[in-house]
Amino acid sequence: MIDWTRRLRRTVITLLCIGILGCTTMQVDTAPADRFASKGYQTFSWRAEVPTGVPQSMETLYQLSTTVREVLSASLQKKGYQYQASGGDFFVSYAFGARLEGGVDPGMPNPAPTSSVINRSPNPAVMDNAYALSGPREVASLMLSFEDGGNLASVWSASISQVVENQNQPDLDKVRRKLEPGIARALRVLPDASTR
Repeated sequence: MIDWTRRLRRTVITLLCIGILGCTTMQVDTAPADRFASKGYQTFSWRAEVPTGVPQSMETLYQLSTTVREVLSASLQKKGYQYQASGGDFFVSYAFGARLEGGVDPGMPNPAPTSSVINRSPNPAVMDNAYALSGPREVASLMLSFEDGGNLASVWSASISQVVENQNQPDLDKVRRKLEPGIARALRVLPDASTR
C-alpha cells in the first residue's frame, strides 16, 4: 500500500514539473484591460487585410499571418466578439518580431588555477551540450494591438514570446498548437463581449 502511494506521489510531482516547465517556454505580457473593458465592445475587424498574390519567397509569412488570424479570431469569438469585415467596434492588428536572447561570450577562457579539476577527463557529450546550449537563442514574438473603431486610440495590447526551436524548418501545425494557448492566456484578461 505504501509503495502505491509513493508511486502516485512521484507521478503527480513529475506531471506537475512537466506542466510548469512546459509553461515557462512561453512568455505572455499584457497591458491592463481597463480601457478596453469600459467601452463595451461587441464586434471586431482587422486593421489591415492580408495581401493577396504573395510571391513564393513570402509564402511562409503569408501562411503564418493566416494562422495567427484564424487562431485569434476563434479565440475572440469564444469570448463572444463577432467578426465584421469592416467597421467593427475595435480593430485588431498584430506584428511579428524576433530577437536573440542569452548566450555566453565566446571570448578567451580564463586559465585561472582555481578553475581546473585534477584527474578528471572531460565527457564529450557534456561538452557538446554545453556548447550547444550556451549560444544565443532566437525568441519569436507576436505583438497584438487593439484600437478603438471610432478614433483608432489604442485600448489594449499584448506580447507573446516563445523560444524558436527549429528556425530553419518552421512547422505551421506546431506554431498553431503553441499559438492557441498563448493567445488564450493573453485574452484571459479581457472581459467577455457585452450584451446590449
